[in-house]
Amino acid sequence: MNRAHVAVSPRRLAPPLDVVLSMMKKDVSSWYATYRGIEIRSAFQPVMSISHSRVIGFEALMRARTPKGEALPPPLVFSLARRHDDAVLLDRVSRAVHVANFAEQGGDIGWLFLNVLPQILETSYEDAAFADELISHFNLTAERIVLEVLEQPAADERTLTQTVDAFHSRNFLIAIDDFGSGFSNFDRIWSTRPDIVKLDRSLVGRLTQRNSDHELMRHLVSMLHQAGTMVLAEGVEADGELTALMEADVDFVQGYWLARPHFSLARARAAALEQVPLLWPLFGDHLARARHAPVLRFESFEQTMSAAAQTYARHGDLALAASIVFELSSARRVFVVDGNGIQSAPAIQVPVAPGAALERRDAAQRRLAPLLDTVSSNWSRRAYFKRAIAAPGRVAVMGPYFSLSEGKGCHTAAVALTIEGRTVVFCADFVPDEDGQVAA
Repeated sequence: MNRAHVAVSPRRLAPPLDVVLSMMKKDVSSWYATYRGIEIRSAFQPVMSISHSRVIGFEALMRARTPKGEALPPPLVFSLARRHDDAVLLDRVSRAVHVANFAEQGGDIGWLFLNVLPQILETSYEDAAFADELISHFNLTAERIVLEVLEQPAADERTLTQTVDAFHSRNFLIAIDDFGSGFSNFDRIWSTRPDIVKLDRSLVGRLTQRNSDHELMRHLVSMLHQAGTMVLAEGVEADGELTALMEADVDFVQGYWLARPHFSLARARAAALEQVPLLWPLFGDHLARARHAPVLRFESFEQTMSAAAQTYARHGDLALAASIVFELSSARRVFVVDGNGIQSAPAIQVPVAPGAALERRDAAQRRLAPLLDTVSSNWSRRAYFKRAIAAPGRVAVMGPYFSLSEGKGCHTAAVALTIEGRTVVFCADFVPDEDGQVAA
């Protein structure tokens, strides 16, 4: 993330390319520009494709200094642009510096990722034409440029979408940046149809905190892929984050694990190339550890569920059948539904001795009180019900789902039986431990 939220005032004429170029200078190291006495230069951070195991682009990052040589963070620099015309000027100048340095330093392959404020796009429809002029001046093509629209609120999302469409029509690529931060939602993804969605560091950092978040990441990446976009995870710093992202099928990664930003494109690329050979061996070690980690014990579940279901079929006593299921330490509740998925009797919950565990369960149930009466509920949409109906007599274990009794995720085992000519599905919920495992 490179920009601060800019509150724009009424729109004025945007600065043309010749004005922007007149503010730029070149020394022995690079192109730079001066805005209100602040020197603006470029740094580049590599972006790697996991499947290709190579650098496929660079994000350009602003590096700003005062006349005394003090470094200024980009959000502070952009906060100085109070008026709309100042914001547009600073935005265009910084992009021009980045494009000039990328072209000058031999950015002959790969994408250049450039940050753009949504507030600028929504009030500067002609910005697409300016971008065309800019890259043509430095002999780059639109297909080489990825414009990162920051995940910040825009006053006019419709105009923003129209401007993004204008960039798309000129063959620029569009990325939604910082997805997963405060403003994140799918509305902008659906409306702008970006080529890439960049996952915020706040999402990536959670992957080393709890294994249960890995499953959420897999679902999120799958949803974004189904929306027709590629997924880039930024802020990747640790081996565990990288391997979890690889397991989730993320397309691209960026962050200190790969390389820190550098003023030199060549040095940034060289640093990344030193890390690339480590990529797949790390993932291989991760998979090897996963194979030896505790997993859902289907054999134990099948034997116990089959025995409990047969007991219910013979005696019609749900409490007796539930006592067999509750021999499994992860079991939480047992219930039955008919062939249409309708639950006609209350579920049997595992007995909990007085103490902290009971207090936690009671607290969860008080919060979910409107949902606790499941009699007459229809569970026909659940995958475990569909699997059980499709293969009578075989135990289907599916999940995770939200447990109404525990207030957190659970897996459900189900087996379809025929009792006195009627189809009955015998079901049981199992709750994972803190590491996301379901113990038998």
